[in-house]
Amino acid sequence: MAVEIESRSPGRPPGPVPRHKVGITLSQGEVHELEGWQERLTALLHRKVSMGETVGILTRICTARLLRLPESPDQRTLADLAEDMIGHE
Repeated sequence: MAVEIESRSPGRPPGPVPRHKVGITLSQGEVHELEGWQERLTALLHRKVSMGETVGILTRICTARLLRLPESPDQRTLADLAEDMIGHE
């Protein structure tokens, strides 16, 4: 009796969330900040968090913060926008 072996493509199976590779240019300070967040998230989740996951979660947090701002914000600079997103408690 011949045993039929199920074939599958080599490599890692596709993830549940489609990912897209992108290239970005960051300052050394921005890289340092991202690496710090990556370390914090890794410690919180008790597993290695990739840089892509780090950027993804920070992006989602920024989206939620931006939705809290008024419809027609008065920001004149990126720094002003960041201050408004952070909030003054």
